[in-house]
Amino acid sequence: MRGADMRRSTTVLVALFAVIALLAPSVGAIPLTPTGTFSDDNGSVHEANIEAIAEAGITFGCNPPGNDLYCPNAPVTREQMASFLVRARMLEPSLADAFTDDTGSIHEANINALAAAGITVGCNPLAPDLFCPTAPVTRGQMASFLVRAFGVAPSAADAFTDDTGSVHEANIDAIAAAGVTVGCNPLAPDLYCPNAPVTRAQMASFLARVLGLTPLPPPSVAEADVARIFFFLNQPEGGPFLATASRYLAAPTSPDTAVDLLLQGPTDGELAQIPAFSSTIPAGVVRNDSVVVVAGTATVDLSETFDDGGGSASMTGRLAELTFTLTAFDTIDRVKLELDGAPVTVFSSEGLIIPDGGLDRAYFLPTMADQLGAGIVAEVSPETPAWFEFVESPIKVRGLSRTFEATVAWALFDNDGLELASGFETTGGSGPEFGTMSIDISYVVPRPELGTLQVWWNSPKDGARLDVREVAVWLMP
Repeated sequence: MRGADMRRSTTVLVALFAVIALLAPSVGAIPLTPTGTFSDDNGSVHEANIEAIAEAGITFGCNPPGNDLYCPNAPVTREQMASFLVRARMLEPSLADAFTDDTGSIHEANINALAAAGITVGCNPLAPDLFCPTAPVTRGQMASFLVRAFGVAPSAADAFTDDTGSVHEANIDAIAAAGVTVGCNPLAPDLYCPNAPVTRAQMASFLARVLGLTPLPPPSVAEADVARIFFFLNQPEGGPFLATASRYLAAPTSPDTAVDLLLQGPTDGELAQIPAFSSTIPAGVVRNDSVVVVAGTATVDLSETFDDGGGSASMTGRLAELTFTLTAFDTIDRVKLELDGAPVTVFSSEGLIIPDGGLDRAYFLPTMADQLGAGIVAEVSPETPAWFEFVESPIKVRGLSRTFEATVAWALFDNDGLELASGFETTGGSGPEFGTMSIDISYVVPRPELGTLQVWWNSPKDGARLDVREVAVWLMP
């Protein structure tokens, strides 16, 4: 069923920012997410080598400025090959204009560098001033490029039967002996297909092998290290309310890392997406020392600018962002705050009282509309999955809710807005108290794609959907 009121409303808009939003502010090395650097090479036998040359700075993708695509099945042109080899060899640029047919090409400087290094003499022995920049590179030519660029040793062994008479045969045999190629057909390892064009995916494997790069297969959803950071999200039905943003890390997340990511604030993509993330924490706040966790209580020391500016709502909001982010760790139940080493018992000029035992989530959960936490936590508040998190079936939706008869409805949509699954669960709290929301959602998709999860509750008066919360997630097969 795809009724107007059930159709997902944000996926098309947020998809434009999905890749930007996944790139966390710099905390340590840039990690691989479960789809890897590029979204169009999933399942390719060359994906791990594509990741290896991306990590080495040899490729940036095929669709600037987004560069979330690699175009693995596209043929490699000679001008692209020049740039790949120049980056791989870290060649110096050359001022000598070697060829006449590459004027205006964005690869011209790299083509000149390749010529100056003796790696290419052009595309036509009878016209050495031509490079044929847009012509595809054949597998035979690729062998010669690699031998000249990397000094692959010659071999007397005749590796393949279909390159006899080729001007590139000796170089083909050389890269075969060096383990750079095993031919073009696993079922017929005596074939090389010297005249076939080299695809960008194949080129990645050629380069990774000749350079001795370690293949980098993207992690599975279970293997990936993800941090969930609480900011505010301004969705149409009220708010802004607390919501989680995902950050993929190169190492397991820690309280220190989570606080640092929180203080860096939403990414540019998250600030620009619809609906947009925001933070009540002033820019420039830093963590002074490691977060100390003792018996479930975390003590965090921040710079004194943490209490700069803003009114009561802003001050409460920043305390909530910090508390919810840290209490997302199983080992942390409460948070004590220090500013420049001084314990905080009364926060800011707004006079917010910090309990002796520290802040916990209950501090921010309202039981009446005029209490402290009003406007902090939505009546239906999913915590996991976070925005743009990679998920597998079944999706484990966890969070807080307080609804009529503790009933939460949900629906999951694919990137085209088609419903994949829907239902309702008796979960969470009812009446004045919040409870833990727990929903497992099974789905099937043929390939990774951006989807939208919706959770809400229905009015007992007229059945209207209330407190609709949406989360954009990457659905993995």
